[in-house]
Order: sequence, then structure tokens, then C-alpha cells
Amino acid sequence: MALMVMMAVTAANAKDDKVTLIAGDGKAIVKSEKTATLEFDYSNTIAEGKPLKEHLQTRGENFVKDWPELAKSARERFIERFNSKNKKGVQIVEGDKADLKMKITIEKLDFGNTGNAVVFGGFGSAGGAEITGKLVVTDAATGEQVATYDLHEIRSNGTYDFTEGKRLGTCYENVAKMIIKASK
Repeated sequence: MALMVMMAVTAANAKDDKVTLIAGDGKAIVKSEKTATLEFDYSNTIAEGKPLKEHLQTRGENFVKDWPELAKSARERFIERFNSKNKKGVQIVEGDKADLKMKITIEKLDFGNTGNAVVFGGFGSAGGAEITGKLVVTDAATGEQVATYDLHEIRSNGTYDFTEGKRLGTCYENVAKMIIKASK
């Protein structure tokens, strides 16, 4: 019994090690009343072993056509979760007038698996989308880096998310929560 409890605690803690502050001061994000703009950079993203554009093309024209809206929706879910979990800290705003710039570079992207999400939905992260990348926060006025984070294999929760857009959105919600936690 003790071994099972220890394994469960280890697994729960492992989830929290997926965002690491590697440079700068995370308190600048959670302890300020500043604003930030947010950019997601997919220019060098590898999706399921291929460059993102190539991966989308192999899936068909609908995937290529739908990608901008899917990425926009996932970004909106990140912003909503980040702002709601970080009410006393930085708030992400639209436009170009903000104190900070946040740039998330997605290096690897896995859209997850609908079959696994349906069969195992609600259990762990089965079928969930997953990202690896970096977050760099800079001062908008000076360009000086405020904080840099590694984002390592962050996966969406196991849910009944049948679409890639929902799985990616849930993944980005987890990224937002983990960034805030790593900043404290």
C-alpha cells in the first residue's frame, strides 16, 4: 500500500516538473500589475515527426485551412486560463501596448489521438495533445529578457476531447497553469 501511495505522489509531482524557470525572475510575472502581449511561434515546429506545414498537408486541405483558427482558439484558451489564474500578476492583453512581451516558441507538437481520448478519456493524459518549447518574457520598452522557461512535454489532461482543437486548447491551459506555478 505504501508503495502505491509513493508511486502516486511521484507521478503527481512529475507533472509539475514540466515547466522550468531557467533564467530571470518568475516573480516578475506573478507579483506585478503589468500587462503583456502574447505570441505563439510555430515557424520551426515539428509536428509528429515532420515540419508543421508538411504535417498539416499530409492530413489534407481541411487541416491546412483549419489550422489558423485552431491555433487562435488554443491561444485564447491559454490567455483565459493565464489571466484567471494570475489575477494579482501580469495580465495578457491584445494589441501592441503592454509592459512585457511573452513569446512561446513551440518546438514539438503532438495533436494527440482521438481514439485514445475517447476510450481512455478522463484517465490521466491518454490521447492528449503535447507540446515542448520555450517561453521568453521580455521588457517591451528595453527588449531585456525578464524570464525564460523550458516547456517540456506538457500534455493535456485526459478528457473526452474528440477534436484536435479541444485537445490543444486543454494542453495550453495546462501550460498556463504550470508557468504560473513555476514562477512562484
